[in-house]
Amino acid sequence: MNSFEIFVHDDRYSVPTLQLVTAADDTSAVAAAESLLHASPHHRGVELWGGGERLMELGACAERRRTGRGADALRVASAG
Repeated sequence: MNSFEIFVHDDRYSVPTLQLVTAADDTSAVAAAESLLHASPHHRGVELWGGGERLMELGACAERRRTGRGADALRVASAG
């Protein structure tokens, strides 16, 4: 089993919430991240980290990276 960190960006809080996850592999960790993203309508994005490296971003976090816009894009997405 491997340890992963998932940062959940929630529109109710100014900082992401850290969730520690143990999973058999990266695929299982991604499934856990997707589940957390969809667990609440307040969850705007998630970052999945493993071994000290960001493995992937979902939701508003992924959109922010694609558009090249910083934290402002996440705040705007959360407000909408």
